[in-house]
Amino acid sequence: MSNLKPNPAKNQLLIRDSKINEYFQSESMVFLESQPSIVKNLWEELNYLRNRPLSKQKAQKMTQIDRPVASFSKPERLREGMGTEITLIFRSSACSWAASKSGGCTMCGYWNDRADKSISGQNFWNQFQQTITKYENLLEDSSQSIVFKMFTSGSFCDPKELDLEIQLKILRKLSTFTSVKEIVIESRPEYVQEKLLKQYEEILTNQYLEIGIGLESRSNYVRNNIINKGFSWDQFVKATNRLHQYGFGVKAYLIFKPPFLPEYAAMTDLFNSIRACVKLGADTISINPTNIQQHTICEVLHSRNQYRSPWLFSLLWVIKNGFSQEELQSIRLICDPSAAGKDRGVHNFDPYHPSNEYCLKILEKFVHTQDLSEIPEHFPEKWWIAYRSELLTQKK
Repeated sequence: MSNLKPNPAKNQLLIRDSKINEYFQSESMVFLESQPSIVKNLWEELNYLRNRPLSKQKAQKMTQIDRPVASFSKPERLREGMGTEITLIFRSSACSWAASKSGGCTMCGYWNDRADKSISGQNFWNQFQQTITKYENLLEDSSQSIVFKMFTSGSFCDPKELDLEIQLKILRKLSTFTSVKEIVIESRPEYVQEKLLKQYEEILTNQYLEIGIGLESRSNYVRNNIINKGFSWDQFVKATNRLHQYGFGVKAYLIFKPPFLPEYAAMTDLFNSIRACVKLGADTISINPTNIQQHTICEVLHSRNQYRSPWLFSLLWVIKNGFSQEELQSIRLICDPSAAGKDRGVHNFDPYHPSNEYCLKILEKFVHTQDLSEIPEHFPEKWWIAYRSELLTQKK
């Protein structure tokens, strides 16, 4: 990747190095300053990619600060069975980690959905209200079981990204809907603090709140040297314990096949990460096979034929062998891959191969039922032999 040439002068215009203390607590600052030169070289590559120009359409959307990036509804697995998901993806001023001199995570392209200017609490409220209006009939139907998910492409709990006043106002509004049984938000662990959770607890007396944390891997080396996540396993454990102390749940996001890991190594890392999260007592585990997003390290490697998204066969094998049916009585496993079956997402031999549809149907049925018997012990022999042959010779 040495021919990627960062432009420090350009980077200074967009990266808030001069205000770094405003965006990070002390734990993150210690991490930033203690990293070896090899990681800091990776930061240069990431910052270069962060500042590449977006398409005209993307650039235009960055100005739409009163409209969310997206909102949608679909069937989803809740804690007590199947229900309905309403998802709101806020347009925000971007993840603080991605906006720092670290450059963010190597596989994450959500930086591309940021606003091109600062966003006020009122802008966030307008985005939220637009989604409430869009799904008003569904929300007002008390017979529904809804999980309301809100993502900022960063940390909902970060007061620099989303004002605390607006965080609480949004949760108060959701607490008025009897149809909303669960609320899911995301945050880095350093923002999951007791003072904040106490305020959440006072509002959410009838709904289950779950906070998703992008752990990605149990391995500190994989998480921080390959993914560039910027926090430790111990920080994740502390955040998990705080959430459980207040009766809230934790969702552990685990990535499957970050850049620089070949398929088998990625399978091993995912398996070990699943076992660690089960032992810790995570309430939900969300497995996210890497999809190749714009202006990321993954995209650069993919363009050079040095990275391939993971195989669906590999994903199903790890799920089948990573959990027991007994464990799935108390842990919810979610996997809804982006770009599944396509070249840039998790797929088998090629995007048109019939094994993709075959595997995706198995995955969907398993997620809905949480029944491991939905995943077969043996896949069609012709496909399986060809897959194993590809795996043994694969170098990306």
